[in-house]
Amino acid sequence: MRDFISTLCNLYFIFLTAVLSLYTGGTYWKLGDTKYMLFRNVTLVCLGVWLAVSAARGGISLAKGSRHLPKLSVTDICMLVYGAIVLISALCSPFHRTPWLGYKEWYMGALSLWMFVGIYFFASRSYDGSKYPVYVGEAALAIVFLIAFANRLGFDPVNLMSSFNEKSWEYSHMISTIGNINWFCGFCSVTLGLPVGGYLQGKGKAKVFFLYILSVMGLTLLCIQGSDAGFLIAAACIGMGLLYGVKEREVFRRSLAMIAGMCLTVAVYAQAAKGIGTKAMAAVPADGMGFDRMAWGGWWAVGAVFLVLAVLFGKISPKTAKRAGIILIMLGGISVAAAAAVYALRQPAGDGWGSGRGGLWRFAWQGFVQGDFRQKLVGAGPDCFAPYIYSTLPASELTPTEGFWTGTIFANAHNEWLNALVDLGLLGTAALAAVFAGSIKRYRKLLPGILVIAMYGVNSFISFQQVLSTPLLFMALGLCESRIRRESVEKCERNEVSLRLERGV
Repeated sequence: MRDFISTLCNLYFIFLTAVLSLYTGGTYWKLGDTKYMLFRNVTLVCLGVWLAVSAARGGISLAKGSRHLPKLSVTDICMLVYGAIVLISALCSPFHRTPWLGYKEWYMGALSLWMFVGIYFFASRSYDGSKYPVYVGEAALAIVFLIAFANRLGFDPVNLMSSFNEKSWEYSHMISTIGNINWFCGFCSVTLGLPVGGYLQGKGKAKVFFLYILSVMGLTLLCIQGSDAGFLIAAACIGMGLLYGVKEREVFRRSLAMIAGMCLTVAVYAQAAKGIGTKAMAAVPADGMGFDRMAWGGWWAVGAVFLVLAVLFGKISPKTAKRAGIILIMLGGISVAAAAAVYALRQPAGDGWGSGRGGLWRFAWQGFVQGDFRQKLVGAGPDCFAPYIYSTLPASELTPTEGFWTGTIFANAHNEWLNALVDLGLLGTAALAAVFAGSIKRYRKLLPGILVIAMYGVNSFISFQQVLSTPLLFMALGLCESRIRRESVEKCERNEVSLRLERGV
């Protein structure tokens, strides 16, 4: 039974990383619904089988494991508290069906949030450390990235653009098999953690080379896909690599090589797009970075500088490398802060800031402040942002009256923390923050896990929970927990064997 459950967990990992990301149903039309329904059905079956087999093995106990391990880790406790508050919030919600199944076409209700928590416990208790699910997931990610590059050059290799022309919004804002560019950024904020972490700390030339190419592809796409969130995610990824590299010179050197590869690939992409012509240029969202910035000639120079730095860091002494690394991190931090400040100041003031996020954030905070004690404590209910906000504030202030989004009803605040304040109240927001804080403390030595937490965490301030990112986050945390637990078991068993040998047993 244990082997069966481990195999089921491995297959479920492949489902999340490969099947769910690549499956489209043949069209972009209602792609989010298509992917969510597939996710929900498969997840309910897998979690149901896991719980049933656990019961058959002698009782359902999420804390059950080796006698050498503590019953519950800090992340376990935070997850259980988060799930409990989700239940309380749904029970106290006045919106009946919505808090349980979620808002229409969004589905982030209590059922989904419980499935996310279940995914964490499923992975943390059942994953056996097999490599093949990771390899399959990375291969699928390479396919997703190759299709995305083709899209940004004006090609449609999987024929998902057949209903749209070059002048349509979808032509420039939908990408690969993932959906719109915001969803793509959320997807990359989690999936990039494994290949980047594997590249930075991996061994074996062939493996490291493949992961380097995959990491560079992902970082480049975050820069050219069109959403400004991509730059934040890429900066978080690179920044964490450099910070870890302060103590490990090879990690720092590889991070520099990764930056060089990203800059040079952006430059190559711009030249290729120029050669293709207007078809490729039309595939770049006009409201994003813009093709002119991608075609900036300085990308070649910046890439060359970082490539030289990567070579030099491999030859200087560890002590000198550490000092130089700290200086480079400080200069990089100042540069990123300055760029962020310039970007923020150039945004339109008021509600139009951040592609309309300024208005959404104001409405979310205003709705939270105007709520009664129950609302402030446990929220309006999971995924009840729209029902609550639109019934609390004047609808005319919330609904766009011009542009592509005219008449749109916003299902969330486009900020996961403000959204949690409205949906789950202070208790739910605190529990979600505890999940992140507890995970950082427990998995701080696992670079792939910290990369995922950092990238998803940065994106959460301007984005939202969705089916192609949040389940993967909880799966990643579960894999980290599984790694910690297995290492603890192995350590205790070694100590026990040593003690017996010393006693002559």
